[in-house]
Amino acid sequence: MINLKNLDRENWLLCAKLSLDDSQKDYVAPNVYSIAESKVEDTSKKR
Repeated sequence: MINLKNLDRENWLLCAKLSLDDSQKDYVAPNVYSIAESKVEDTSKKR
């Protein structure tokens, strides 16, 4: 089950530490990159 939550000071590090299965690494960027992108790109929404 997928559960989307807003990213905040309390949970961002847990999100950044999530890992991908080897079979997914060619399709999805690591969360730490997505978190960083959401801070600098106006069109990105973090949650």
